[in-house]
Amino acid sequence: MKILFFTPTGARTGSEMVLWYLIKHLAGSEIKTAVYSRQAGELFAKNSPADATYIHKFHRGLPYYAVEAVYHRSFGLTPEESYIKKIHQEFKPDLWYFNTITMPQFARLARKLNIPYVVHVHELLETFETLRADSFAEMLTHAQTTIGCSQIVVQQLQRMGAPNVKLLHSFIDTGKISLQQNPAALKEQIGIPKDAFVWLMSGTMGMRKGYDMIPDLLSHLPKNAYIVWLGSYSEYGVSYYLQERVKRENLNFIALGPKGGQDYYDYLNICDGFVLTSREDPFPLVMIESAYLQKPIVGFNSGGISEFVLPGMGAVAPAFDIPKLAQIMQDVMNGTIKIDKNTLKNRGLEFDIHQQLGNWQNLLANF
Repeated sequence: MKILFFTPTGARTGSEMVLWYLIKHLAGSEIKTAVYSRQAGELFAKNSPADATYIHKFHRGLPYYAVEAVYHRSFGLTPEESYIKKIHQEFKPDLWYFNTITMPQFARLARKLNIPYVVHVHELLETFETLRADSFAEMLTHAQTTIGCSQIVVQQLQRMGAPNVKLLHSFIDTGKISLQQNPAALKEQIGIPKDAFVWLMSGTMGMRKGYDMIPDLLSHLPKNAYIVWLGSYSEYGVSYYLQERVKRENLNFIALGPKGGQDYYDYLNICDGFVLTSREDPFPLVMIESAYLQKPIVGFNSGGISEFVLPGMGAVAPAFDIPKLAQIMQDVMNGTIKIDKNTLKNRGLEFDIHQQLGNWQNLLANF
């Protein structure tokens, strides 16, 4: 079988990391893979494990869209669609595979060319809101299979009547996790006291990730509690709100910024617990990584965390009850909530690529 995968940026987003792990572990198998990335993100532009990789460096702005419109009127396809058609003719895939719901225009192209396709859904309602209803409906309605990355995603797809909905939880590659630096030395380096209890959240700062709730959360925690944010900074006004409250209220918050490669896991490992502040998160990879590193997990009931966290791993608060979440965090800190490190690590291993690859192959067995 040959599969042409579509991905939007090729960067280190959760859905695209899942795709990278999947393709890497398909290498040498009977399934041949090609990837089309709409941007030149490092995962596929520099380190692609696929048998063939195609990057479209399209140009945004009025001149490009004007040319695109003329081209479409002349040939019935946009320049990008023509390039994808050429890729299809060259690679000759049996199946197109859309790794997120954010590219419905290519599902329309697949229908035009009579090519079967699969949609892998890593999103919940907030992302649904960014798509035109007609394009979204058309993409789902005509998919051969729709894969949800968590039970809550599957439930939403089924409620919309999407055909042939399957569950495949997101996964990580635990073989990539190798710790090199001493966590105590790293904490000292970034200015965290030795007696501090460090909670860490990872992800791009944004309202979906709930970074605006950090000051209120810290105001309910004891003085030795720190929250560290690992991920890209926000360029919007809410970041000013966060920074000013942290400064004026003398709150224990540190924004580390993004860390790539091996550094990412070393910085993740400095925490004593992982806190998920997201308003919506289908099945975050950092949650699995934290479990594998034996870190207690707490968060709001805002997605896949509720189906992931078992007794002995932490606890989940009603969304979005900040005092309740803070109380759960304190209960973990003082031992009221008992944590079993073996349960954490074993749960992380359940969602390793070596465990999930066979499940994915079974989902596509009929193609």
